[in-house]
Amino acid sequence: NLIAEEKKFLMKGLSDLGYDVFDSKANYIFFKAPADLYDQALSRGILIRDCGNYRGLSGGYFRIAVKTHSENEQLIKVFKGCSQ
Repeated sequence: NLIAEEKKFLMKGLSDLGYDVFDSKANYIFFKAPADLYDQALSRGILIRDCGNYRGLSGGYFRIAVKTHSENEQLIKVFKGCSQ
C-alpha cells in the first residue's frame, strides 16, 4: 500500500511539473521531461535513469524508482529547481 500511495504522489508531482507520465504496474515511474533533466538533476546530487538509449526512444525519457515519502518529496523539489 505504501508503494502504491507514493507512486500516486510522485505521478501527480511529475504531472504538475508538466512532464508526461506513463502508467505502469511496476514500482518505478516512466516519464518524459526536458532532455536536460538528467544533467540538471545530477548536478544537484540526484541520479535518475536516462532511457534515451532504449530502442525507439530519444532523449527526454526517464525512469525513477518509488522511494519513501521524504525521498520522493526531495526528488520533486529538485525537479522543480531544474525546471526554473
